[in-house]
Amino acid sequence: MFSYIKIIKLYLFLILVCFLNLFSTSSISHEIKPSIADFTYDESYLNFKIRLNAELILSNIDASTVSNTDSSSLSEIYDKFRILSKKDLEEMFQSSWSEISSNIDIKINNETKKINLIKTEVEDIKNFEISRDTHVYFRVLLDKNSEQFTFRWVKNYGPIILRENNNNKVEDELVTEYLQSGIESSQFSFNENNFSKTFNSFAKFFVLGIQHIIPKGLDHILFIFGLFLFSSSLKKLISQITIFTIAHSITLILVSLSLMRINPQIVEPIIALSIVYIGLENIFKKYIKEYLRYVVILFFGLLHGLGFALVLSDIGYKSSDLFVNLISFNLGIEVAQISIVLALYLLIALNFAKNKNYRIFFQVPSSILISSVGLYWFFERINLI
Repeated sequence: MFSYIKIIKLYLFLILVCFLNLFSTSSISHEIKPSIADFTYDESYLNFKIRLNAELILSNIDASTVSNTDSSSLSEIYDKFRILSKKDLEEMFQSSWSEISSNIDIKINNETKKINLIKTEVEDIKNFEISRDTHVYFRVLLDKNSEQFTFRWVKNYGPIILRENNNNKVEDELVTEYLQSGIESSQFSFNENNFSKTFNSFAKFFVLGIQHIIPKGLDHILFIFGLFLFSSSLKKLISQITIFTIAHSITLILVSLSLMRINPQIVEPIIALSIVYIGLENIFKKYIKEYLRYVVILFFGLLHGLGFALVLSDIGYKSSDLFVNLISFNLGIEVAQISIVLALYLLIALNFAKNKNYRIFFQVPSSILISSVGLYWFFERINLI
Protein backbone atom coordinates (compact mmCIF):
# COMPACT_ATOMS: atom_id res chain seq x y z
CA MET A 1 0.00 0.00 0.00
CA PHE A 2 1.39 3.42 -0.97
CA SER A 3 1.87 5.89 1.81
CA TYR A 4 0.25 9.35 1.74
CA ILE A 5 3.60 11.00 0.91
CA LYS A 6 4.27 8.59 -1.97
CA ILE A 7 0.86 9.31 -3.50
CA ILE A 8 1.54 13.06 -3.40
CA LYS A 9 4.99 12.60 -4.94
CA LEU A 10 3.55 10.45 -7.73
CA TYR A 11 0.98 13.09 -8.65
CA LEU A 12 3.56 15.87 -8.54
CA PHE A 13 5.76 13.85 -10.89
CA LEU A 14 2.89 13.35 -13.34
CA ILE A 15 2.10 17.06 -13.23
CA LEU A 16 5.76 17.91 -13.87
CA VAL A 17 5.81 15.61 -16.91
CA CYS A 18 2.69 17.34 -18.27
CA PHE A 19 4.25 20.77 -17.75
CA LEU A 20 7.48 19.80 -19.49
CA ASN A 21 5.48 18.53 -22.42
CA LEU A 22 3.58 21.82 -22.59
CA PHE A 23 6.76 23.87 -22.45
CA SER A 24 8.42 21.85 -25.19
CA THR A 25 5.52 22.34 -27.58
CA SER A 26 6.22 24.88 -30.27
CA SER A 27 2.59 25.28 -31.36
CA ILE A 28 1.02 28.66 -30.86
CA SER A 29 -2.16 28.95 -28.84
CA HIS A 30 -4.85 30.94 -30.62
CA GLU A 31 -8.31 30.87 -29.19
CA ILE A 32 -11.08 31.33 -31.75
CA LYS A 33 -13.35 34.26 -30.94
CA PRO A 34 -16.79 34.99 -32.40
CA SER A 35 -16.73 37.40 -35.32
CA ILE A 36 -18.62 40.67 -34.93
CA ALA A 37 -20.74 42.24 -37.68
CA ASP A 38 -21.87 45.84 -37.25
CA PHE A 39 -24.50 46.91 -39.76
CA THR A 40 -26.07 50.20 -40.81
CA TYR A 41 -28.50 51.06 -43.58
CA ASP A 42 -29.86 54.01 -45.53
CA GLU A 43 -32.12 54.38 -48.55
CA SER A 44 -29.52 52.94 -50.92
CA TYR A 45 -27.34 50.42 -49.10
CA LEU A 46 -27.14 47.89 -46.29
CA ASN A 47 -23.60 48.35 -44.98
CA PHE A 48 -21.53 45.84 -43.02
CA LYS A 49 -18.27 46.04 -41.11
CA ILE A 50 -17.20 42.59 -39.90
CA ARG A 51 -14.35 41.99 -37.48
CA LEU A 52 -13.04 38.51 -38.20
CA ASN A 53 -9.97 36.31 -38.23
CA ALA A 54 -8.83 36.34 -41.88
CA GLU A 55 -6.15 33.71 -41.30
CA LEU A 56 -8.78 31.36 -39.89
CA ILE A 57 -11.01 31.72 -42.94
CA LEU A 58 -8.17 31.48 -45.48
CA SER A 59 -6.77 28.32 -43.86
CA ASN A 60 -10.21 26.62 -44.04
CA ILE A 61 -10.20 25.68 -40.35
CA ASP A 62 -13.66 24.59 -39.24
CA ALA A 63 -14.42 27.05 -36.43
CA SER A 64 -17.63 25.18 -35.59
CA THR A 65 -15.72 22.14 -34.33
CA VAL A 66 -12.64 23.61 -32.59
CA SER A 67 -12.19 26.44 -30.10
CA ASN A 68 -8.45 26.85 -30.67
CA THR A 69 -6.55 26.78 -33.96
CA ASP A 70 -3.92 24.48 -32.41
CA SER A 71 -6.63 21.80 -32.20
CA SER A 72 -7.01 21.73 -35.98
CA SER A 73 -4.99 19.60 -38.41
CA LEU A 74 -4.70 22.79 -40.50
CA SER A 75 -2.90 24.76 -37.77
CA GLU A 76 0.38 24.87 -39.74
CA ILE A 77 -1.40 26.50 -42.69
CA TYR A 78 -2.99 28.97 -40.27
CA ASP A 79 0.44 29.87 -38.84
CA LYS A 80 1.78 30.49 -42.34
CA PHE A 81 -0.95 33.07 -42.90
CA ARG A 82 -0.17 34.52 -39.46
CA ILE A 83 3.37 35.47 -40.48
CA LEU A 84 2.24 37.32 -43.61
CA SER A 85 2.63 41.08 -43.57
CA LYS A 86 -0.40 43.30 -43.18
CA LYS A 87 -0.35 44.19 -46.88
CA ASP A 88 0.13 40.61 -48.08
CA LEU A 89 -2.71 39.31 -45.94
CA GLU A 90 -5.04 42.05 -47.19
CA GLU A 91 -4.21 41.18 -50.80
CA MET A 92 -4.63 37.46 -50.14
CA PHE A 93 -8.04 38.00 -48.54
CA GLN A 94 -9.22 40.29 -51.33
CA SER A 95 -8.09 37.84 -54.02
CA SER A 96 -10.15 35.13 -52.26
CA TRP A 97 -13.20 37.37 -51.82
CA SER A 98 -15.23 35.73 -54.57
CA GLU A 99 -15.11 32.39 -52.75
CA ILE A 100 -15.52 33.95 -49.30
CA SER A 101 -18.52 36.06 -50.30
CA SER A 102 -20.22 32.96 -51.75
CA ASN A 103 -20.26 31.63 -48.17
CA ILE A 104 -22.13 34.70 -46.90
CA ASP A 105 -25.86 34.73 -47.57
CA ILE A 106 -27.65 38.07 -47.18
CA LYS A 107 -31.29 37.99 -48.20
CA ILE A 108 -33.36 41.10 -48.85
CA ASN A 109 -37.09 40.29 -48.80
CA ASN A 110 -36.09 36.57 -48.77
CA GLU A 111 -33.99 36.94 -51.94
CA THR A 112 -30.20 36.40 -51.88
CA LYS A 113 -28.31 39.52 -52.94
CA LYS A 114 -24.86 40.22 -54.35
CA ILE A 115 -22.28 41.44 -51.83
CA ASN A 116 -19.90 44.20 -52.91
CA LEU A 117 -16.56 44.43 -51.14
CA ILE A 118 -15.47 47.98 -50.28
CA LYS A 119 -12.18 47.47 -48.44
CA THR A 120 -10.23 45.19 -46.12
CA GLU A 121 -8.09 46.42 -43.21
CA VAL A 122 -5.76 44.11 -41.28
CA GLU A 123 -4.58 45.23 -37.85
CA ASP A 124 -0.85 45.93 -37.80
CA ILE A 125 0.30 43.69 -34.93
CA LYS A 126 3.98 42.79 -34.78
CA ASN A 127 3.73 40.16 -32.02
CA PHE A 128 3.14 36.77 -33.65
CA GLU A 129 1.80 35.41 -30.36
CA ILE A 130 -1.23 37.71 -30.51
CA SER A 131 -3.99 36.92 -32.99
CA ARG A 132 -4.87 39.91 -35.17
CA ASP A 133 -8.27 41.06 -36.37
CA THR A 134 -9.22 41.91 -39.93
CA HIS A 135 -11.98 44.43 -40.62
CA VAL A 136 -13.97 43.73 -43.78
CA TYR A 137 -16.29 46.40 -45.20
CA PHE A 138 -18.96 45.50 -47.76
CA ARG A 139 -22.48 46.50 -48.74
CA VAL A 140 -25.64 45.28 -50.43
CA LEU A 141 -27.75 47.41 -52.74
CA LEU A 142 -31.26 48.31 -51.52
CA ASP A 143 -34.27 49.70 -53.37
CA LYS A 144 -37.54 51.35 -52.38
CA ASN A 145 -39.19 47.94 -51.91
CA SER A 146 -36.60 46.62 -49.43
CA GLU A 147 -38.37 45.83 -46.17
CA GLN A 148 -36.28 43.33 -44.26
CA PHE A 149 -33.11 41.23 -44.41
CA THR A 150 -31.53 38.13 -42.91
CA PHE A 151 -27.86 37.20 -42.49
CA ARG A 152 -26.17 33.82 -42.51
CA TRP A 153 -22.70 32.60 -43.21
CA VAL A 154 -21.21 29.15 -43.65
CA LYS A 155 -20.88 26.98 -40.54
CA ASN A 156 -17.09 26.67 -40.86
CA TYR A 157 -16.67 30.40 -40.17
CA GLY A 158 -17.94 29.90 -36.61
CA PRO A 159 -20.31 31.99 -34.50
CA ILE A 160 -20.94 35.65 -35.27
CA ILE A 161 -22.54 38.56 -33.43
CA LEU A 162 -24.81 40.95 -35.35
CA ARG A 163 -25.03 44.49 -33.97
CA GLU A 164 -27.16 47.32 -35.32
CA ASN A 165 -25.78 50.86 -35.48
CA ASN A 166 -28.45 53.48 -36.04
CA ASN A 167 -28.30 57.11 -34.88
CA ASN A 168 -32.04 57.45 -35.43
CA LYS A 169 -32.84 54.96 -32.68
CA VAL A 170 -32.39 55.16 -28.95
CA GLU A 171 -29.81 52.78 -27.58
CA ASP A 172 -32.31 50.35 -26.06
CA GLU A 173 -34.00 49.85 -29.44
CA LEU A 174 -30.87 48.67 -31.24
CA VAL A 175 -30.77 44.99 -32.12
CA THR A 176 -28.04 42.57 -31.12
CA GLU A 177 -28.15 38.90 -32.07
CA TYR A 178 -25.72 36.08 -31.34
CA LEU A 179 -25.69 33.47 -34.11
CA GLN A 180 -24.33 29.99 -33.59
CA SER A 181 -22.22 28.56 -36.42
CA GLY A 182 -24.19 28.39 -39.66
CA ILE A 183 -27.48 29.66 -38.18
CA GLU A 184 -29.56 32.23 -40.05
CA SER A 185 -30.48 35.43 -38.22
CA SER A 186 -33.94 36.68 -37.41
CA GLN A 187 -35.50 39.06 -39.91
CA PHE A 188 -34.36 42.64 -39.41
CA SER A 189 -36.79 45.31 -40.55
CA PHE A 190 -35.70 48.52 -42.29
CA ASN A 191 -38.96 50.35 -41.65
CA GLU A 192 -39.63 49.89 -37.96
CA ASN A 193 -37.89 49.31 -34.66
CA ASN A 194 -36.35 45.85 -34.54
CA PHE A 195 -37.26 43.74 -31.51
CA SER A 196 -36.02 40.16 -31.43
CA LYS A 197 -38.70 37.73 -30.48
CA THR A 198 -38.49 37.19 -26.73
CA PHE A 199 -38.42 33.42 -26.91
CA ASN A 200 -35.71 33.31 -29.60
CA SER A 201 -33.57 35.80 -27.71
CA PHE A 202 -34.03 33.88 -24.46
CA ALA A 203 -33.14 30.56 -26.09
CA LYS A 204 -30.00 31.87 -27.82
CA PHE A 205 -28.52 33.47 -24.72
CA PHE A 206 -29.50 30.47 -22.59
CA VAL A 207 -27.49 28.20 -24.91
CA LEU A 208 -24.62 30.73 -24.90
CA GLY A 209 -24.56 30.57 -21.07
CA ILE A 210 -24.38 26.77 -21.10
CA GLN A 211 -21.64 26.76 -23.73
CA HIS A 212 -19.58 29.24 -21.74
CA ILE A 213 -19.29 26.55 -19.05
CA ILE A 214 -19.63 23.36 -21.11
CA PRO A 215 -17.43 22.93 -23.09
CA LYS A 216 -15.64 26.31 -23.27
CA GLY A 217 -15.27 27.24 -19.59
CA LEU A 218 -12.63 24.80 -18.39
CA ASP A 219 -11.39 27.29 -15.77
CA HIS A 220 -14.91 27.64 -14.33
CA ILE A 221 -15.39 23.84 -14.42
CA LEU A 222 -12.18 23.35 -12.44
CA PHE A 223 -13.31 25.94 -9.90
CA ILE A 224 -16.62 24.10 -9.42
CA PHE A 225 -14.74 20.80 -9.17
CA GLY A 226 -12.63 22.44 -6.44
CA LEU A 227 -15.80 23.39 -4.55
CA PHE A 228 -17.00 19.80 -4.81
CA LEU A 229 -13.72 18.41 -3.45
CA PHE A 230 -13.96 20.44 -0.23
CA SER A 231 -17.06 18.58 0.89
CA SER A 232 -19.12 15.71 -0.49
CA SER A 233 -22.20 16.81 1.49
CA LEU A 234 -24.97 17.69 -0.96
CA LYS A 235 -26.34 20.30 1.44
CA LYS A 236 -22.97 22.05 1.69
CA LEU A 237 -22.45 21.79 -2.06
CA ILE A 238 -25.79 23.47 -2.72
CA SER A 239 -24.93 26.21 -0.19
CA GLN A 240 -21.58 26.89 -1.88
CA ILE A 241 -23.05 26.93 -5.39
CA THR A 242 -25.87 29.23 -4.23
CA ILE A 243 -23.40 31.75 -2.77
CA PHE A 244 -21.24 31.51 -5.89
CA THR A 245 -24.30 32.05 -8.10
CA ILE A 246 -25.55 35.09 -6.18
CA ALA A 247 -22.08 36.63 -6.21
CA HIS A 248 -21.34 36.24 -9.92
CA SER A 249 -24.87 37.38 -10.79
CA ILE A 250 -24.23 40.65 -8.94
CA THR A 251 -21.09 41.58 -10.86
CA LEU A 252 -22.51 40.35 -14.17
CA ILE A 253 -25.49 42.69 -13.76
CA LEU A 254 -23.36 45.62 -12.58
CA VAL A 255 -21.05 45.33 -15.60
CA SER A 256 -23.99 44.87 -17.95
CA LEU A 257 -25.55 48.09 -16.67
CA SER A 258 -22.20 49.89 -17.12
CA LEU A 259 -21.90 50.43 -13.37
CA MET A 260 -18.53 48.65 -13.35
CA ARG A 261 -15.68 48.35 -15.82
CA ILE A 262 -13.56 45.28 -16.40
CA ASN A 263 -10.00 44.78 -17.56
CA PRO A 264 -9.48 41.24 -18.91
CA GLN A 265 -5.72 41.51 -18.39
CA ILE A 266 -6.41 41.75 -14.65
CA VAL A 267 -9.52 39.61 -14.32
CA GLU A 268 -8.36 36.50 -16.19
CA PRO A 269 -5.08 35.99 -14.23
CA ILE A 270 -6.92 36.46 -10.91
CA ILE A 271 -9.54 33.89 -11.93
CA ALA A 272 -6.64 31.48 -12.51
CA LEU A 273 -5.31 32.29 -9.02
CA SER A 274 -8.75 31.60 -7.55
CA ILE A 275 -8.44 28.05 -8.87
CA VAL A 276 -5.00 27.75 -7.28
CA TYR A 277 -6.37 28.96 -3.93
CA ILE A 278 -9.40 26.64 -3.93
CA GLY A 279 -7.17 23.63 -4.56
CA LEU A 280 -4.76 24.61 -1.78
CA GLU A 281 -7.64 25.18 0.61
CA ASN A 282 -8.86 21.65 -0.07
CA ILE A 283 -5.41 20.24 0.72
CA PHE A 284 -5.16 22.10 4.01
CA LYS A 285 -8.87 22.02 4.86
CA LYS A 286 -8.33 20.98 8.47
CA TYR A 287 -6.70 24.37 9.07
CA ILE A 288 -9.54 26.30 7.40
CA LYS A 289 -12.58 27.45 9.36
CA GLU A 290 -15.68 26.53 7.40
CA TYR A 291 -17.32 29.95 7.54
CA LEU A 292 -14.21 31.45 5.90
CA ARG A 293 -14.77 29.08 2.99
CA TYR A 294 -18.09 30.77 2.25
CA VAL A 295 -16.52 34.23 2.46
CA VAL A 296 -13.87 33.15 -0.05
CA ILE A 297 -16.51 31.68 -2.38
CA LEU A 298 -18.45 34.95 -2.21
CA PHE A 299 -15.36 36.93 -3.20
CA PHE A 300 -14.38 34.56 -6.01
CA GLY A 301 -17.99 34.48 -7.22
CA LEU A 302 -17.86 38.26 -7.68
CA LEU A 303 -14.62 37.79 -9.58
CA HIS A 304 -15.95 35.04 -11.86
CA GLY A 305 -18.95 37.25 -12.60
CA LEU A 306 -16.51 39.67 -14.21
CA GLY A 307 -15.22 36.79 -16.30
CA PHE A 308 -18.75 35.94 -17.44
CA ALA A 309 -19.29 39.62 -18.30
CA LEU A 310 -16.29 39.49 -20.62
CA VAL A 311 -18.18 36.99 -22.77
CA LEU A 312 -21.04 39.43 -23.23
CA SER A 313 -18.92 42.54 -23.62
CA ASP A 314 -18.43 42.06 -27.38
CA ILE A 315 -22.07 41.17 -27.96
CA GLY A 316 -23.30 44.46 -26.53
CA TYR A 317 -25.46 45.00 -23.48
CA LYS A 318 -27.71 47.80 -24.65
CA SER A 319 -30.48 46.17 -26.64
CA SER A 320 -34.23 45.88 -26.52
CA ASP A 321 -33.89 42.50 -24.75
CA LEU A 322 -31.23 43.49 -22.24
CA PHE A 323 -32.80 41.92 -19.16
CA VAL A 324 -34.11 38.88 -21.02
CA ASN A 325 -30.60 38.24 -22.37
CA LEU A 326 -28.99 38.67 -18.95
CA ILE A 327 -31.45 36.38 -17.22
CA SER A 328 -31.28 33.67 -19.89
CA PHE A 329 -27.46 33.82 -20.08
CA ASN A 330 -27.23 33.51 -16.29
CA LEU A 331 -29.75 30.66 -16.23
CA GLY A 332 -27.69 28.85 -18.85
CA ILE A 333 -24.61 29.20 -16.64
CA GLU A 334 -26.53 27.85 -13.63
CA VAL A 335 -27.93 24.86 -15.51
CA ALA A 336 -24.40 23.96 -16.60
CA GLN A 337 -22.97 24.40 -13.09
CA ILE A 338 -25.72 22.39 -11.41
CA SER A 339 -25.32 19.64 -14.02
CA ILE A 340 -21.61 19.40 -13.22
CA VAL A 341 -22.20 19.29 -9.46
CA LEU A 342 -24.93 16.64 -9.74
CA ALA A 343 -22.79 14.52 -12.05
CA LEU A 344 -19.85 14.70 -9.61
CA TYR A 345 -22.10 13.92 -6.67
CA LEU A 346 -23.78 10.94 -8.32
CA LEU A 347 -20.62 9.49 -9.86
CA ILE A 348 -18.11 10.15 -7.10
CA ALA A 349 -19.57 11.30 -3.78
CA LEU A 350 -22.25 8.61 -3.45
CA ASN A 351 -19.89 5.80 -4.41
CA PHE A 352 -16.50 6.75 -2.99
CA ALA A 353 -16.67 9.68 -0.56
CA LYS A 354 -17.21 7.47 2.49
CA ASN A 355 -14.22 5.29 1.68
CA LYS A 356 -11.45 5.78 4.26
CA ASN A 357 -8.88 6.30 1.49
CA TYR A 358 -11.01 8.85 -0.42
CA ARG A 359 -9.04 11.86 0.79
CA ILE A 360 -5.61 10.26 0.26
CA PHE A 361 -6.27 8.73 -3.15
CA PHE A 362 -8.64 11.27 -4.70
CA GLN A 363 -9.37 14.47 -2.81
CA VAL A 364 -5.82 15.66 -2.15
CA PRO A 365 -4.22 14.53 -5.45
CA SER A 366 -7.08 16.06 -7.44
CA SER A 367 -6.71 19.32 -5.52
CA ILE A 368 -2.98 19.38 -6.28
CA LEU A 369 -3.78 18.90 -9.96
CA ILE A 370 -6.35 21.70 -9.90
CA SER A 371 -3.95 24.14 -8.22
CA SER A 372 -1.17 23.20 -10.64
CA VAL A 373 -3.33 23.81 -13.70
CA GLY A 374 -4.54 27.10 -12.21
CA LEU A 375 -0.94 28.17 -11.60
CA TYR A 376 -0.01 27.31 -15.17
CA TRP A 377 -2.94 29.37 -16.48
CA PHE A 378 -1.89 32.29 -14.27
CA PHE A 379 1.62 32.37 -15.75
CA GLU A 380 0.17 31.92 -19.24
CA ARG A 381 -2.27 34.82 -18.77
CA ILE A 382 0.44 37.19 -17.61
CA ASN A 383 2.52 36.14 -20.66
CA LEU A 384 5.29 34.38 -18.76
CA ILE A 385 4.62 31.15 -20.67
